[in-house]
Amino acid sequence: MKKKTLVGSIAIVALLLISSITYQLLGDRDAYKYHTGLGSGLAISDDDQHIAFSYFNNGSSAIYTARQDGTDVKRVSNPDQVYHSNPQFSPDGSKILYLSRGRNRIQSLFTANADGTNPKKLSDDSQHISEAVFSDDNETIFFSSMPAEESLKSEGETKEGFDLFSVKIDSTGMQQLTDRDFYTMESLIFSPDKKEIIFKDFDDTNAFDLEDQRVYSADFNGEMPADIFHLTLSPEKNAVAYKTVADESKDTSLFEYDLYYKDLQNGKTKRLTDLNTSVVSPQFFNEKNEILFLEYINWPGEPEEYKLRTVNIETKKLKELTLDMPKLQPSNFVMKAIDYSVNSWTVGLLYTVLFMLITVYVFPGRVFLPSIISLSIGMLTIVTSIIVAATVDPWAGIGVGMLATSILACTIVLFIFAFGLKLYKRGAK
Repeated sequence: MKKKTLVGSIAIVALLLISSITYQLLGDRDAYKYHTGLGSGLAISDDDQHIAFSYFNNGSSAIYTARQDGTDVKRVSNPDQVYHSNPQFSPDGSKILYLSRGRNRIQSLFTANADGTNPKKLSDDSQHISEAVFSDDNETIFFSSMPAEESLKSEGETKEGFDLFSVKIDSTGMQQLTDRDFYTMESLIFSPDKKEIIFKDFDDTNAFDLEDQRVYSADFNGEMPADIFHLTLSPEKNAVAYKTVADESKDTSLFEYDLYYKDLQNGKTKRLTDLNTSVVSPQFFNEKNEILFLEYINWPGEPEEYKLRTVNIETKKLKELTLDMPKLQPSNFVMKAIDYSVNSWTVGLLYTVLFMLITVYVFPGRVFLPSIISLSIGMLTIVTSIIVAATVDPWAGIGVGMLATSILACTIVLFIFAFGLKLYKRGAK
């Protein structure tokens, strides 16, 4: 290969490498950027006639409603490059609430009429909302929140946790009900009989008494397994459904989560699914003995892909619910192709090709010099990962460490390539 051609090739590959790294660092690498499909969060109206769910289309997810058989699908929120999720119907079915997550990962609380008209933001920008639920009077909303600036910090750096708040549906009367900084506050359930809010905090199931204004262990807390998620209470308040790790997967590298049903009167627990994946957002129907849920079919991949399913509590019979979705806007094919083609493998390939070309350029002199330089870069990156993990952020340190591993893997290829050139030279002689 002529020297001028070789120099030109090195320059082109170097430019492509720099462009790819820049695109990786500055580009929008959101896994959901072009995703189309169901999002997390489900709701069922009190009369069982309608369901609500979130659905992704090209970088945003809107709230939709449908009849319980999946027909008459209507979009009831209009996101603009944000994610709308976690819908809930008001008890009388006239209103809907949902969370809106911006590009800054902060979630805000919104309400609207059930048909999507008159959307209104109820929380301010200083709050990050994790979940919300209506009271039985259709006028009050209870939600879990933490300071927005704290939610953006890495695990271990946050100084404040979640607390329970309430607000009127007209956005007035905002009140902080607890001041406990809970590690998590999820699976919010309003219990009208006992006038309490049930919620999960890590391994504990707690309740907040709305009259006494105090937090205590929920009545069934001691009867529940430690690692449960997506807890929901039956309409009759005599049973709960939740997901937890399936026994057969506890000794494997990937936990599988199935749906369980517990009768609070006789204490018996029943496993409802065996899907070898994970279930999400179970919801009891009010007038039939079934639970609606999402099956996470590509668990634990991203973007998350779901099937909408029902399971009969008595027979454990599963059914898939097909949604009659309207025609959605197609994605930008060109930008999608660029996004999928420019990735860590692309950068690694360009890096290796660049150093191979440099090796050919210096051949037959210092043929191992480019490999040694690459090795030095890899070792320096390892040292940097240790410093970053110790002084800045452990997760960032792990990320830099993974980069170092990739560089060292490329370096091995370069040494093999240089050694091959050396053997080729000897054979030619």
